[in-house]
Amino acid sequence: MGKKTIDSRFSKVRCAPYGKVSVGDLVYLKESGGPVKGQFTASKVETYTDLTPEVLHDIRNRYHCHIFAEQPFQAFLEKWSVSKYATLIDIDNVITYQIPFPIQKKDARAWVILDKPLAVS
Repeated sequence: MGKKTIDSRFSKVRCAPYGKVSVGDLVYLKESGGPVKGQFTASKVETYTDLTPEVLHDIRNRYHCHIFAEQPFQAFLEKWSVSKYATLIDIDNVITYQIPFPIQKKDARAWVILDKPLAVS
């Protein structure tokens, strides 16, 4: 299996990154409950609204090698069928930080929009 080249996010409600990420944006990579470990540049962004089983089937067929949706379609559909929104972000210019660093975040949101880039040394 190859490396992940598209970050995919599915959600029941309209929330980041849906409608918030644009081509050229810097996306930081952070472990859940852990430090920021790297970054990538968004080179293409696709959004989907009102997902149906047919649209999910199309996403899986077109992008399964890029988003690691290798499970059988029925398992993919069961996992994401409650989703109404999807965002696919093409990953480019990945940088892994030699020294990961913590970031202060007190809520459970998976995505946070920053007003300015983090100061990475």
